[in-house]
Amino acid sequence: MLVKLEPRFRPMVWGSPRLNELFGIETEPFVGEVWLLSDLEPFVTNVISESNTSLREFLKELGTDLPRFPLLVKLVSPAQWLSIQVHPDDELARSMENEPWGKTECWYFVEAGKIAVVLNGTVLKDCSDPSQIRKHLTYIDMNPGDLFFVPAGLVHTLGPDSLVVEIQQASDLTYRIDDWGRKRETHIEKALKAVKDFQLEVLLHRNFERFECDHFTVYRVTGRTHLVGFWIVVFLRDGLVGKYRTKAFETLIVADESIEGDALLVKIGK
Repeated sequence: MLVKLEPRFRPMVWGSPRLNELFGIETEPFVGEVWLLSDLEPFVTNVISESNTSLREFLKELGTDLPRFPLLVKLVSPAQWLSIQVHPDDELARSMENEPWGKTECWYFVEAGKIAVVLNGTVLKDCSDPSQIRKHLTYIDMNPGDLFFVPAGLVHTLGPDSLVVEIQQASDLTYRIDDWGRKRETHIEKALKAVKDFQLEVLLHRNFERFECDHFTVYRVTGRTHLVGFWIVVFLRDGLVGKYRTKAFETLIVADESIEGDALLVKIGK
C-alpha cells in the first residue's frame, strides 16, 4: 500500500529562502515550515490514494478512533533563532487549552545546525525579566545524522541555517518565553506551568539509528528495506517505493512494501 501526501507551506517571520528555493515556490515572508504530514488545521496535507481518503478517514480504516491523526511531520529551516519556547505536556494541554495532546517532538538534522536549551527550565521561575532566560542557554552544535529529543517542558530554540525533519505530536501549542526582540506575543504564565528540568544525555542522540518515546518511534534506514505493517516514510534523498520513484523530502504512508533509499521511518507510539 502506498499513500502520497502533498506538503503545505507555512511562512514565518524567521523563515528562510532555503525552503522556498527547495520547493520552487514564492511566499512573503519566506517559508519557515513545510508540513509534510498533517491533520491539523489550517495546514492539513492532501492525501493522494486510490480512495482519496483524508488522514482521519485513514485512521478509521486502521481501526483507530482518534480526534485527528496523532503525529505531525515537518521540514523546518529558520534564517534566525526561533523564539525561546516551551511546549505543554498532555495534561496541561487538556486542562489549559482543551486540546487532546501536548507537544513532544524531535529534530533530525539533515545538515549541520545548532540548538540551544535550558536544561534547568524551572529556573524561569526565578527570572524577574523573561529575557534573563538567555543566560541559562546551553548551545549545542549538531551534525548531519544527529537527533535531538525535545520533550514537552524543555525550554529550547533552533538556530539559524539549520535544516531539520521535525516529528511531533499533532499539536501547535507553543509558549514563547523570549522572542529576541521581535515583539511577538509571549506566554510567560503558561510557560511557568509547563517548564521542567532534563538531563542532556536523555536528549542528544549522535548519529542515531533508532529512537523511541511514548508518542513515536523513529528509525534511520539506508539501502533496501522491506516494511511490514504501517509506516510513515520521509525520504531524505530520491528513492523508491516499489516501482514508484520518490523525491527528497517526499513523505508517504507505506504498508507491507519494499523501499529503497535514505529515509526516516516513523510509527505511532513505541
